[in-house]
Amino acid sequence: MNLKNLKMKHCAMMLAALVAGVLLFTECASMRIPYRRLPTKAKAFIETYFPTESCVYAERDRDDRRREYEVKLSNGTDIDFHASGAWKKVDCEYSFLPAGIVPQAIVDDLAERFPGARISKAERERGGYKLTLGSGAEMIYAADGRFIRVEYD
Repeated sequence: MNLKNLKMKHCAMMLAALVAGVLLFTECASMRIPYRRLPTKAKAFIETYFPTESCVYAERDRDDRRREYEVKLSNGTDIDFHASGAWKKVDCEYSFLPAGIVPQAIVDDLAERFPGARISKAERERGGYKLTLGSGAEMIYAADGRFIRVEYD
């Protein structure tokens, strides 16, 4: 084999390695998936709390080496799920959270503190919940339902 062919073969191998690296890195971002590929627990959550809505799109994300899912429903609701299918965030952009998503102790406390208030967004965070009300106020609760604080924007 002459030197010219060897150099071309080396360049082709380097190009193939570069393309493979780019494809591997790109896969780590997000990828659209069909609804049926969501975790069973995530599908059950959607079918329980949003039975009349359809899935506009579902994505599988990889952030910090963790697999997560993001779903957009036909009413504008965005839901983020952990790899297990447990909900992480529910953002009802144009409506309010259905009953039963957050613990009843929190719902009862919220009704006492802010009568008539409705939750538009719920985030399950380490150690508790962060709820955004229709007024924009953010309520922080411990996992056991204890009120911690309210934040206003």
